[in-house]
Amino acid sequence: MLRSVLYDVRAWFVLRRRRLAMYWLLRDKGDAPFFAFLTLPFIAVGMIVYFAYSARSTYDGSRIDAAKVRAREIRCLAENIYFEARGETLQGQYAVAEVTMNRLASRHFPNTICEVVHDTRWDASRQRLVAHFSWTAFKLRLESGSPAWKQSMNVATTVYHGYYEPVVPDALFYHATSVQPYWASSKKVVAKIGNHIFYR
Repeated sequence: MLRSVLYDVRAWFVLRRRRLAMYWLLRDKGDAPFFAFLTLPFIAVGMIVYFAYSARSTYDGSRIDAAKVRAREIRCLAENIYFEARGETLQGQYAVAEVTMNRLASRHFPNTICEVVHDTRWDASRQRLVAHFSWTAFKLRLESGSPAWKQSMNVATTVYHGYYEPVVPDALFYHATSVQPYWASSKKVVAKIGNHIFYR
């Protein structure tokens, strides 16, 4: 099909060139409108090429930017799964990822996954900023080639694109079963999965 279009374009230019040559032979050479008319096809082609390339570069740039943002967001989600639930069952990892995405959808939390994961709030009782996900307050080592990391990335990608069945719908909070935070009594339990209790 592309070959056919190129052939048609080439044929159009050949035909136009022959008409101009005939017009040149039959008309007075000093005719100014003739020269203006002669340049019109070149101007038109130049404009088409210019707009095609400028539109293409803008389109490609926006796609590249969107891909970078998506990769960064998935990585932040995977890090949260890895540090919060790498020892949990697959369902537990999906639940942690889902809480992160539920927070993203809530107006009470930031607007990107990375901001949700690294969010801090003022704790009046401790008189300092406290991270929502405690691992973000420490410099922890991530084993990027490990099976646990690969699974975290798979879970993050699946949850990011919405290719999963909700495990803890509406849950915005969770904590390990080994602790009893002050806020737990004011929330409603959604589920207990592995070593975590999930609340809304």
